[in-house]
Amino acid sequence: MGRPCDIQTTGRLQRRHIYVKQIRYIGKESNNIEEVEEGLIHSWENAYTEYPDKRRDYWETVVRPAMKDVALPLLEEMTQISRRAVIYARTGKKRPQPKKQLDIIAVLQQLNKI
Repeated sequence: MGRPCDIQTTGRLQRRHIYVKQIRYIGKESNNIEEVEEGLIHSWENAYTEYPDKRRDYWETVVRPAMKDVALPLLEEMTQISRRAVIYARTGKKRPQPKKQLDIIAVLQQLNKI
């Protein structure tokens, strides 16, 4: 008990706990999945269509909640972003430019918030 299963394992298995980090929507029409499994195509990205959902991306699920745990003046100072832009980013009213998003993520990582 407590060991990985092998070919001789019998009986009831224990439940396995999983933790969801991200939800990704993909199309039900699978393009070339058989070719990927056979090794003819090397990338899963070429086998299906992904439909990104901005409400559940990394920015919304990880970065914005982490920003709320950091004092506004500290975020302002460390990111060199205006107070208004930081407030908009924290509340979800507006997203910063991609470069500024990377700056915010770097600061949050530096502060061990993400």
